[in-house]
Amino acid sequence: MKNLLARGGVEFLAVFLGIGLSLWIDGNSKKNDLKVQKNEVYGLIEKQTQELIAYSALRLIQYDRQIKRGKILIDQWNTFDRDTLSNKGEFIRDIWYSISNGFYPDFSTYETLMNSGQINLIDFEIIKMLGRLYSSMDDINEVQKKEKEWRDFIENRLMIEHADYFSNYDLPLDLFEFFELTKSDVVIYAHLKSIFSIHRTRRDRVKSFEQDLLTIMDKLSN
Repeated sequence: MKNLLARGGVEFLAVFLGIGLSLWIDGNSKKNDLKVQKNEVYGLIEKQTQELIAYSALRLIQYDRQIKRGKILIDQWNTFDRDTLSNKGEFIRDIWYSISNGFYPDFSTYETLMNSGQINLIDFEIIKMLGRLYSSMDDINEVQKKEKEWRDFIENRLMIEHADYFSNYDLPLDLFEFFELTKSDVVIYAHLKSIFSIHRTRRDRVKSFEQDLLTIMDKLSN
């Protein structure tokens, strides 16, 4: 009887230890899986942040050039000589192309992680910083929307108030020819000056955007 009880106790202990070992292995496996997932998410966020920093830096170079050229045109409105330009086409693109000059950072990684819930695997402070950065695009987009509206207004005014010039010139290739012929139109000048003011505002907001990215990158590195 004693041997039977002893044998039963040993079997029970073996089963108990087996279950415990299985749970321990399963728990460790889940912890390791979670660690792998967290590392993957951190890696994805870091890669996106690096790409956004590079994109912002390139756009800021463009916006500095855009502001400089806009100032030249406004300051020399009555004496501006298009024949002195080394690259007329580039000058026109900088001051006139509202869509291709826009700031459109790629947040696809962040959006995917948000939708899947995997964003919660990273530090909550970083989550908040990314959320504020993402929301800051609303302000930048509002500025860009206004820029496009006023640029379209100038184009419409040229077509309505100065339609005769279109028999010899085309937009945007002959933009400076149109400006030279409509120097006395103060409405065009006023809207153009406002557009260049918007360019400065966008540049400042993108610079702030870049600084926030650098702060996030520093947080990720730590």
